[in-house]
Amino acid sequence: MTDEQSFQSSPLETNGLCLLSLDGGGVRGLSSLLILKDLMTQLNSKRSGQPPVKPCDVFDLIGGTSTGGLIAIMLGRLEMDVDECLVAYTELMESIFSQKINNVPVDWSGNIISQYDSKRLKSAIEMVITRAGFSPTDLMNDEKLRPTKVFVCTTSKDTSQTVRLRSYSVSNEDTLSATICEAALATSAATKFFDAVSIGKQQFVDGAFGANNPVEEVEEEAADIWCTKSRNLKPLVKCFLSVGTGSPDRVPINDNIVKFLSKTLVKMATKSESTNRRFMARWSYEVEAKRCFRFNVEQGLQDVHMAEFDKQSVIESATCDYLHQSVQKSQIRYCSLNLSDKQDKAHENFEFTIREHHAQLAHFQFLQTMRSTEQLLNHKDSACWTVPFDRNPRYVDRGVVDAVKRRLFDRKCPTRVALFGLGGVGKTQVALELAHQTRDLYTDCDIFWIPAVDMESLQRAYQTLADQLGIETVDSNEDVKILVQRHLSVRNTGRWLMIFDNADEVDMWTGSKDYKNGGLEGFLPASDRGAIVFTTRSTKVAHHVASTDVIKISEMDQQKATEVLQKCLVDKKLLHDTDSIGKLLSRLTFLPLAIVQAASFINQNGMGLKAYVDLLDGQEQSEIDLLSEDFEDKGRYKSIRNPVAITWLSSFAQIQRQNQTAADYMCFMACMREKDIPVCLLPPIEAVQQQRAIGVLNSYSFVRTRNEDTRLDMHRLVHLATRNWLRSNNHLREWQAHVLQYVGWTFPKVDITHRDSWRAAVPHALRILDLTVDENLPGTRFKLQCKVANCHVLDGRPREARKLYIEALEVVSADLGSESEHALEVLAKLAQAYQNEGNQEKAIEISEQLLEKRIRINGSDSHATNYVLLCLASSYEEANKVQKAKESYNIAIPYFVKTFGPSSPEAIDALHRLAVLYSSQGYLSDGAELSLQLLQISRNVRGSDNIYTADLMLALARIYMQQWRLEDADDLLGEALEVFRRTAGPEHHNTANVMAWTANLREYQGRHEDAIALRVECVRVCRQYFGADHLITRTHLACLENSATPTTLRGFMKYHFTAFRRSEAMLERRARYPKVKAYGLFSVSRQPKNDPLLREIQEAVKNMSIGRQHSSDEVTLVDISKAEEGNIRATM
Repeated sequence: MTDEQSFQSSPLETNGLCLLSLDGGGVRGLSSLLILKDLMTQLNSKRSGQPPVKPCDVFDLIGGTSTGGLIAIMLGRLEMDVDECLVAYTELMESIFSQKINNVPVDWSGNIISQYDSKRLKSAIEMVITRAGFSPTDLMNDEKLRPTKVFVCTTSKDTSQTVRLRSYSVSNEDTLSATICEAALATSAATKFFDAVSIGKQQFVDGAFGANNPVEEVEEEAADIWCTKSRNLKPLVKCFLSVGTGSPDRVPINDNIVKFLSKTLVKMATKSESTNRRFMARWSYEVEAKRCFRFNVEQGLQDVHMAEFDKQSVIESATCDYLHQSVQKSQIRYCSLNLSDKQDKAHENFEFTIREHHAQLAHFQFLQTMRSTEQLLNHKDSACWTVPFDRNPRYVDRGVVDAVKRRLFDRKCPTRVALFGLGGVGKTQVALELAHQTRDLYTDCDIFWIPAVDMESLQRAYQTLADQLGIETVDSNEDVKILVQRHLSVRNTGRWLMIFDNADEVDMWTGSKDYKNGGLEGFLPASDRGAIVFTTRSTKVAHHVASTDVIKISEMDQQKATEVLQKCLVDKKLLHDTDSIGKLLSRLTFLPLAIVQAASFINQNGMGLKAYVDLLDGQEQSEIDLLSEDFEDKGRYKSIRNPVAITWLSSFAQIQRQNQTAADYMCFMACMREKDIPVCLLPPIEAVQQQRAIGVLNSYSFVRTRNEDTRLDMHRLVHLATRNWLRSNNHLREWQAHVLQYVGWTFPKVDITHRDSWRAAVPHALRILDLTVDENLPGTRFKLQCKVANCHVLDGRPREARKLYIEALEVVSADLGSESEHALEVLAKLAQAYQNEGNQEKAIEISEQLLEKRIRINGSDSHATNYVLLCLASSYEEANKVQKAKESYNIAIPYFVKTFGPSSPEAIDALHRLAVLYSSQGYLSDGAELSLQLLQISRNVRGSDNIYTADLMLALARIYMQQWRLEDADDLLGEALEVFRRTAGPEHHNTANVMAWTANLREYQGRHEDAIALRVECVRVCRQYFGADHLITRTHLACLENSATPTTLRGFMKYHFTAFRRSEAMLERRARYPKVKAYGLFSVSRQPKNDPLLREIQEAVKNMSIGRQHSSDEVTLVDISKAEEGNIRATM
């Protein structure tokens, strides 16, 4: 490309602003989506085999009002494609407009009231958000980097002013903190249709009141973001798209019906189109230049009102007719062509980029006018140029060069800028592109490139520089660095740029015993006509030489990394495998050097992307071998080896010299997982020393701190390279054994209180267990396996727990014997894991084996034996072997009651199992009575604010629900939920379980919207706790979908008629607990149970009265618990 072509190629064409404005219009928003679908289809057809894009990938800013606001959130904040949005939007409209709660939108006072159910609207929106993989409680602006910026318009009910709820922050302006759900409700809460929405202390109504066509709001918002001072937005806009919903919407804003009919309705009827005419008049030049577009169905939608969701076919037909008009076909084609040139999003300093481009173009044209081509070339050759590399044709711009130029050339003062980042992230390539762009912009500028790898290479570069500048050495002993410094510090020397590449050695710049005279900083020239750029891996060097003018270069995002791969691959057909591209780039952590190396290997061996990914996913050594392959790179020094696995060796050596503790931490973390490493798991040292060690690793970008510095992330490829380094020095197995022992000793306590700590430690414990399979450390290994398995049990993951218990049993049996106490304890936990997993037959088999061993070793009258018997009885009950369960309970429960007392935790647990058996067999009154007594005991002994007491509340509430004692169940579930939230935490799966049962109760009560809200929260908690694919999460999600949208007649009847649900429950009870024959003549209901076991328990309770006299003949469990309360508290 010639210089002239380079200047003529404007960044506006590739990076210019693309803005999308979406009108309000109720159900007619379907028309907007159909228009967008046609546009995106044509756009993706023009991308010549590249992956399809979504609106959030193309538009820099999406703004919407009312229905348009809902669509803006779905397309932008939830990152849906248009097809997904169409499905969600159609279901949403049908759900909220299918049923009116008030046919007349006016009360007796003349005030407007809502015609539709606001709770139903909220539930429907929450469902859309949840299905998209987000939570309704997620903030609209969660401070995360998103593909596009989104805002919605709403109207303050107090001031009638339009308010923008954003997914991003705007400088010098406070943004209301709203959740995604609140923002969606606020923009769509049209008076007459829905209630006002409260966010904080403010109330909001439909955004269409102030901006039904939000195009001017989008214009103003874009100016606030990208041209705050100049407000000159038009030169920055590549494509401005406004999409309407057909005929103008009529929306009320006044609570008084007379004023509404006489004033507001007429005003709103002309609002959208008058706004459009005003806007198009201002943007007429851009309309002619095919940069500004408006699509809005003109005929066919006038009679479709906001809530008429049943006219979907009319909307589709009218929109289809509109899009088939020749004028609209042409406009759609122009718009899609415009958008198809878009390559990257506009950064917030895009105005500077455009101004710079115009300045470059004017400068180049001036030089062409004033000089001949020959003079221009001679002038260009007269400037010094010591850059050792040609321009990189595969360079992918990340906006870093523009940021550097702004700092260097937008000031009239001596400037230094340091670029720092991980080795291989592309610092040298950024500096190289900066050098070439500077030469293009300032043809008289001297540009010096100095490799700063070591003193020898730096000294040679200074000598070359002195020769080019014509500096004569009078005294052979005089340092050439001082001569160059003096020469460049003189102002009449002219314009110059000096680049120090690979300035990684800290001591060279800060000074040490090996580097006298205070380091190299004392040799740097200073002039208002010059600038210095450093590239370094060390933040310490960066801040030392450039103070606060430091720019961090991070790994690329997927889009930029894909561009690098595209430019490096010879066979472009490989780019059609988008799935493998994503996996490959993820494995390579989007690191440019690793991508170039992988592409070189693929090109040389003629292999596909999937085959290369498979090699990376194989054994660790295979990945090391791939990343150790040398390759040719013309943009790197011949003296430096290029492979990713080797590029950090010099940094490892520097860290060892600087801080041995940092080097030890790096080796320690290489034996764990690379992400989310708890600092508390690292070997403890004095706090200041630990902070310094982590700081050293952080300064080289090897680790990154998060969660208030309590967690560390180690770069994946650095992690791999460190392991390779240890292996090559024969230290890897030694470090792995050390880490296994240390993690086994320091693993957090496994209980609910320390849940966050052990959950963070589990992945790393599993990693070191996997790495040390062949190490002879059975004791340490067995204990760590059991600790991690116990964590899985508390986390509701019985399958993972079972696998670890099996492994632990093998280890301890081989070390101590199969009948050792440790082996028997693990065997009991294994049986429990099988039971929790639902495999009752296996649980029974193991428990029976364990029972036989316990009787033989410990005797039949021991705690261990009877506990096994109790667990075995539970397994029998789960397997529907009721008689065997009764027999086991007959032996075990009296033992616990007599031995420990009816108020002991052991007895409560045993009696609780009996109550469950009663209720499962249809003896609900007995189950309820026994459960109530156990609950009262637990309240007295453990306290009401105890998680085990809350478990008993839940059990009793479930029995009450079977008895249709809904008010009593409601009280217990409400109390249990609060206890779980306080003790286990609001994000715990047990808390979600109580919410699910409360949702069931709400459905029994006919409170369907409350039930759906609880199920939405339950799904959110389970998704966060277990993950989206866990069985428990999927079960709760299925319950949510069945509750929200019944798909069968039975489900419909249950949803709308509480009496039907109660009748069904009664029929189910009759089927499950049939009446019994009395004397073989007639059927009667089951009577309260009075079997020998219950009589024995009552007798045991009587015998343990501790001398206390009772007024009645029968002593209850509650009486005994009160008598023994003091003793029990002392012994627990």
